[in-house]
Amino acid sequence: MLPRIAASLLLVLFAVVSNVNAEDDSKLNVLFIISDDLGSQSLGCFGNQQCQSPNIDKLAASGAKFSRTYTQYPVCGPSRAALMSGLYCQAIGVTGNGSSGKFTQNLGDRPSMTQWFKQQGYYTARVSKIYHMRVPGDITAGVDGPDHAASWTERFNCQAPEQWSEGEHAHLSRERLKPDPQRNIHYNLGYGGAFYVVRTPGESAEQADMKASAKAIEILEQRAEDKQPFFLAVGMVRPHVPLVAPESFFEKYSAAKIDLPKQVEDDWNDIPKAGISKNSQGSGLGTKLKKQEVLEAYYAAVSFMDAQVGKIVDSLDRLGLAENTIVVFTADHGYHLGEHEFWQKMSLHEESTRIPLIIRMPGRSPLEINALAQQIDIYPTLAELCGLKVPPHVQGKSLVPAISHPSQVIHQEVYTLRGNNDHLLRTDRFALIRYGNGSVELYDMESDPQQFTNLADDSQHADTLQQLQAALDRKLASIEK
Repeated sequence: MLPRIAASLLLVLFAVVSNVNAEDDSKLNVLFIISDDLGSQSLGCFGNQQCQSPNIDKLAASGAKFSRTYTQYPVCGPSRAALMSGLYCQAIGVTGNGSSGKFTQNLGDRPSMTQWFKQQGYYTARVSKIYHMRVPGDITAGVDGPDHAASWTERFNCQAPEQWSEGEHAHLSRERLKPDPQRNIHYNLGYGGAFYVVRTPGESAEQADMKASAKAIEILEQRAEDKQPFFLAVGMVRPHVPLVAPESFFEKYSAAKIDLPKQVEDDWNDIPKAGISKNSQGSGLGTKLKKQEVLEAYYAAVSFMDAQVGKIVDSLDRLGLAENTIVVFTADHGYHLGEHEFWQKMSLHEESTRIPLIIRMPGRSPLEINALAQQIDIYPTLAELCGLKVPPHVQGKSLVPAISHPSQVIHQEVYTLRGNNDHLLRTDRFALIRYGNGSVELYDMESDPQQFTNLADDSQHADTLQQLQAALDRKLASIEK
């Protein structure tokens, strides 16, 4: 590893070289949109035939859709720290939501993704949640959360009522809530993990995602006027709970008609105790209808978020900015919707770790890319697409070779951390999950993409298990602690 002084000198040299690009009027802009708690399997363009996401589907149909992209961590704070730093969670030192506040100190003089663009002459703006924000607390309070100020030219929070929204309320799961009718207390009220639903009347202009789309459009209009190159990062808080959306989006669905995920008998028999995630039994989702009602509300929240994405992208096109702007849509991590009777995040199984990634580029034909990708690849990919050098600290790999040649292999394996010592290693064919207590799961993702059969104790796969265990050890040794 280079000494920090030498690394800083390299950054200065890169900045000098990259500033040549800053003088170029043809420099590409970036519109970056990230959703909260959205698994790939929830979108039509990734195979969901029930959830309506027409605007994101349209974006996917006109861009590069990466079908196998994985989060670095299945929780908001660490995943976003990895995304914005280009570093694995261990390397940036954010391995839980509680350590999100360490990001700025730990990053030091190494530039975040948007900070790097800012240093090259870009206007960089954050609208709503990009780094970690506690939802709903930081949204109802209207505060920054553990942000990184150096990343932004400007930043805008989108305060909203969340669980206090007007409308029809329902609490579908069994958490003990602590309502505050006076709206003076914003944290530790129990709503951050509860399937709490609000069907709001009207268009819900007071909601965070509505405010975010309006502010994003305002910024785009300003950039269309002054022609300043920009990196606009827009955070959508839905479909993170509480599941708040206008009644009109609930009307798109009927709970009783929603199909639940496939289940197999005795599914948990070969899943180690460490692999049993938040589930139907523990959450109080004991009936088919209750689970369907959760999906109805979740899908309504996705469709509401999707409508805001459509507004922003349509405005970009209307303003004539599409011809020199890269559009990115992604999510911080995946989300279980009843698969294996699991719900929400924090699991290392497929639905909790695989995320959508769509990149629309001017002048590029649409394509689907099956290469393995991971969250920290977004930083170097956008830098390369915009003609910038990639800072030396970045651990991700540019996906541009796969965009140019879809059969190109970028990674032999990708990696996800949970906690301090639970790991997922995903190769082209297999998924290895190893927990800190030594228990293991192994899945053949070609023959068993829904991960119903754990092969860890199958003698026919002993060699494969040994090879993947060794590969995981090498990966962990390569990540700076």
